[in-house]
Amino acid sequence: MTHFDEEENRLARVLLVLSALLLISFTAFDILDVFPIVSDSLKLSGIVLCFLFTASFLFFYNADSDRVVLMLSMFFAAAADVFLLFTKEYLLGVILFCFVQEFHTIRIFSIHRSIVRMNGRISVSYRSYKIWKAMLLRNFIQFLPSAGLIAASFFIKINNAPLFAAALFYGIGFVLNLIHAFCVSHDVRLLDDMRPLRYYAFGMFSYFICDVLLAVTYLSTQVPFLSILEAYTKYIRLFLWPFYLIGMVMITISGARRQSFYS
Repeated sequence: MTHFDEEENRLARVLLVLSALLLISFTAFDILDVFPIVSDSLKLSGIVLCFLFTASFLFFYNADSDRVVLMLSMFFAAAADVFLLFTKEYLLGVILFCFVQEFHTIRIFSIHRSIVRMNGRISVSYRSYKIWKAMLLRNFIQFLPSAGLIAASFFIKINNAPLFAAALFYGIGFVLNLIHAFCVSHDVRLLDDMRPLRYYAFGMFSYFICDVLLAVTYLSTQVPFLSILEAYTKYIRLFLWPFYLIGMVMITISGARRQSFYS
């Protein structure tokens, strides 16, 4: 049986080399504080590169639903970054990132469905486990705090309430996905070689660190008691895209496997 091996996988090696070159280039521009448009273009190129590689997996490997969902998550991530890097349409960018997390949720729930089947409760649990039902429950959990924030904005002044509500919906979904990703990455029954799922989990974690740093830089300008951090945002921003691109590359590589999940 063919196992995943990132050192022998040509696609993974090419992706790692190209993304490393992009990361070094835009980080150098950011440190020197020169050519911001070029730097942002290189950053976007890194995500577009991840999208192209996930699309190529559909041809080089079995075009299963897991890889299709992975490709769609990268497509929406690239679209979101266009708005966040080159426009002031931050709300639209965050909404698109909500779709990114929705696709990750579908991916994780699909993997979890394999675990439910392996637990041997095919007659009840497996047949009753519907991904769309799990998605609806997850989205309802995310929606309630976001709707509460919008409702509160009618009674108290909340700057950029729609943006905060969308970010809250996104953030809750991301935290739940991150926890779930680490849970499934430890079930050794899914694959003979578990490295793809572990890369996925750690990629999500690196991506999450980027979002935490981004939240800190934004909230330092919006929340009075966090204003003390505003003096450090210049340095924090230098780490945003390295964490983000590293995370996206690891998530992409998780699709470079010849095995199918247990089904």
